[in-house]
Amino acid sequence: MKADINAGETPDSFIIEGESGYQLYKDIMAPLTDEAWVQNTDYAFEKEGTVYGYPVAVEGWGLAYNKDILDKAGIDPATLTTYDAYKAAFEKIDSMKDELGLTGVVSMTAADGAYWVTGNHDFAAYLSAGLDPSDTTVIDQVLAGQVDPARLTDYANWVKLIFDYTDEKMLTVGNTSEQMIAFGAGKYAFLHQGSWAEQNIKEGGGEFEMGFAPYASLGNTPSEGLFIGAPSYYCINKDSKNIDLAKKFLNDLSSSDAGQALIVNEINLVPAFKNNAYTPATPLASFLAKWVADGKPAYSFSNQYSTPDGFNMNTLGPIYNQLALGQIDQAQFEKLFTEAIGTLAK
Repeated sequence: MKADINAGETPDSFIIEGESGYQLYKDIMAPLTDEAWVQNTDYAFEKEGTVYGYPVAVEGWGLAYNKDILDKAGIDPATLTTYDAYKAAFEKIDSMKDELGLTGVVSMTAADGAYWVTGNHDFAAYLSAGLDPSDTTVIDQVLAGQVDPARLTDYANWVKLIFDYTDEKMLTVGNTSEQMIAFGAGKYAFLHQGSWAEQNIKEGGGEFEMGFAPYASLGNTPSEGLFIGAPSYYCINKDSKNIDLAKKFLNDLSSSDAGQALIVNEINLVPAFKNNAYTPATPLASFLAKWVADGKPAYSFSNQYSTPDGFNMNTLGPIYNQLALGQIDQAQFEKLFTEAIGTLAK
């Protein structure tokens, strides 16, 4: 995208993931506030009262679970809201691995090449867990180069717990496709991924009942929400010769029956628009859609995209990797994490 702009070949429309993308391309974005679709969504990308981004869909994550395995272990996923509850559940499942035919308790990777899992999505738990989506207290603190030591320790405890109950091979050299497929094959009780994982889960044979439980990154303060929001946004080039056609495409995608059906029935996404009556049929998407419809707690999906471009994956990702490899302990993880965030101070 940057190369295209520099070459004078900016596309008519393009995608951003949030704040960092906005900062990169704000000078070429067309305002979309007056478009008809805006009134039908709660997920538009907005800056200072002006809408610039059309939400592609709604995605979400927590800790995905295989309900069949949890039932066999006598664990109710509704009780998994604190560190201690998860620790007890992990210990019990770990003791039953042979009986349940499991490779590990949690399918998780912190390997080089999967830093979006740790540096983006897991980092979101530190930034947003337990907070209303409009509460930017923690991300504002991070952007000022500071951490909350108590919150960071609770978060690091959670990361270490997840790592301790993932088998070493998957954690350190597994890729994200392998991670999802292995969960689909019934080799893990939990999966550290989101609603986008369904195709890979199905590839592994996953036809079981599944859902999401919250990340318990707040210690023993209950965490009852999932991270839910628009993963990305369509934006329109304000200088495009086809600007009217690009705007029409977005309106048709959200309002026409063909567009609505495409998003839900063919791409298997949760719609970001209230006027879309289609319901996802795939298990994680349908679980997420019901969670949203029931008004259950949701935490920010996008605070992590407010950091400078590349910071999460290039700076934080390797720190998670060092912990996974045993090159550092938890105290060193917290120290390196704090120092990395300190570099953001202006």
